[in-house]
Amino acid sequence: MGIQDTTSKLQELQARVEDLSSLIHVTNIISSTLDLDVLLGLVMEKAQEVMRAEASSVFLVNEALNVLECEVALGSHGDKITKIIRLAKGQGVAGWIWQHGTSLIVPDVSTDDRFYSDVDQKSGFQTKSILAVPLQSKEKIIGVAEVINRSDGNEFTDYDLDLFKTFCQQVAMAIENARVHQIELEQERLRQQLESAKEIQQSFMPQKLPQGENGIFDIAARNLPAISVGGDLFDVLMLDDRHVGMLIGDVSGKGIPAALYMARLMSDFRFYVQKHQEPSLLLDKLNELLVDRSRHGMFVTLQFAIVDIWTGKVVHANAGHLPLIHLRHGTAVTKHRASGPPLGVMKNMPFEDNTMQLAHGDFLLFYTDGIIEAKNSKGEEYSLDRLLACLERHWASAGQVVEECLRQVHTFTKSSPQNDDITLVAFQWNKAQSMS
Repeated sequence: MGIQDTTSKLQELQARVEDLSSLIHVTNIISSTLDLDVLLGLVMEKAQEVMRAEASSVFLVNEALNVLECEVALGSHGDKITKIIRLAKGQGVAGWIWQHGTSLIVPDVSTDDRFYSDVDQKSGFQTKSILAVPLQSKEKIIGVAEVINRSDGNEFTDYDLDLFKTFCQQVAMAIENARVHQIELEQERLRQQLESAKEIQQSFMPQKLPQGENGIFDIAARNLPAISVGGDLFDVLMLDDRHVGMLIGDVSGKGIPAALYMARLMSDFRFYVQKHQEPSLLLDKLNELLVDRSRHGMFVTLQFAIVDIWTGKVVHANAGHLPLIHLRHGTAVTKHRASGPPLGVMKNMPFEDNTMQLAHGDFLLFYTDGIIEAKNSKGEEYSLDRLLACLERHWASAGQVVEECLRQVHTFTKSSPQNDDITLVAFQWNKAQSMS
């Protein structure tokens, strides 16, 4: 072997060492940032340098549109290419790679029917030869990477192809890492938004429940959303010095739309309850408002009751909500059925006032279907019958009623996830103190 051959071999060896060093550098680049646009630009800039190419580009699959979109284009005319090129499967060299899932060397695009000349026409760049490789992640093609025109005028070689394939493995990994990171960021952003929405929503609920002087009445309530925000609502307020108003409702659906619907409804309720203290008239007014601004078929079941704490008389109206439960002191349990349709469906619907008389120590229980429809691991529902059975005992306070009901439901469902919002409001009236 002559000196010239030895020098040539050494130069080739040195070039391959530099190529290996460049691959290591790409690994460092991937570790340096998780911004996809920045990452692709840095990696393809290095690829273009190592492949001694005039230009490079990365196309990514847009699954929603089922097209390849140019995400990065580097070179003298790259700024004219990015985002303006979309290729269907099989269209152009990149589309062909996407369709067939194999790498390709095109030494002369002028003799290859797969070449898509519109890109050159739009950008003003002249493509002579292409080296293209599919970007694969978990055996799925997520895009295509290309280097264009060797800067020394030579054709791309099989060694170039093997080297570029190695680069593209790194590129695919970088894309997936960045996408996973973006998903995590989006999930965290959504979590923070939901937490903020939860705080805002909870602010619409009563922060402190009224309590009767000398124990004339006792109230307890709990609201447990199935997710960060939900559609259940309740309110308890003193209408004057002798009347307590209690509201409970369940907006159709869950999440932010239901929470927004609920927040607006709570504002309306607090405004109109000062004008319409007859439960049926109040429900009728709220129904008109909700029908007028109804969106996407949302509606709400609602129940409103007013208790005269001096006499124990209860007037209540029901708009498609679950039966109000009346607990006689001891074990007697009676239910009062719904008497009207949900709010927000249709105007001029009938709502009726129902009256009942509380005796000393009696309880009223308002609840949402998250209680009776709570499911265990077998898919069985807790049911109204189980709730009634749980309630048939002597109770010391409204708080005891609420907490024991929740405990019984939790025992029934065990580790099964909560699939609906849960809300309970318990009220106890005591005649003896009221007559003193």
